[in-house]
Amino acid sequence: MCHPSPRPPFPFCPWCKGNLSQENPFRQVCETCGFILYHTSSPCVGALPLNDAGHVLLARRGIDPYYGDWNIVGGFLNYQEDPIEGLIREVREETGVACRIDRFVTMTADVYGDKGQALLNAYFTVKLLSDDVQPHDDVSELRWFPLNALPENIPFASDRKALSALMKIISDETSPLQQYRR
Repeated sequence: MCHPSPRPPFPFCPWCKGNLSQENPFRQVCETCGFILYHTSSPCVGALPLNDAGHVLLARRGIDPYYGDWNIVGGFLNYQEDPIEGLIREVREETGVACRIDRFVTMTADVYGDKGQALLNAYFTVKLLSDDVQPHDDVSELRWFPLNALPENIPFASDRKALSALMKIISDETSPLQQYRR
């Protein structure tokens, strides 16, 4: 039987099992040992690989939530992992190839599925160092999409926002007015 994900505030301390204060659901103090349980967003990174034609590589999800839908290559950072190292790791895990990070695109908040944890996503454009991409890890398919013909089934709002920000950056860079912005 599937139980809904527990949401803050939580009743008990994860260290000593004492009672947690309930006044602030995002900062709970243990009444026994004094441990403070902060409820924060989990850090995530997303890669926006671009090819010479200006297409972006997206990954079809091979796991829930949103099994079979499209999302940006990336994932959760490990505990105390450097975000840049985590992005490079995620790209290699999901595509099988190394990458070079080009530029920061945006940072946005989201939720992992309907009942998942809060997320804080940082997105970067990357250059893949090989054309031999193959789906790995929790990805069932990789495909290049023109930015003006993205699939409709991109369930994460943060991914949609990142793709929109990327389109704006590219549009601004190709604008005839760009020469006056330098």
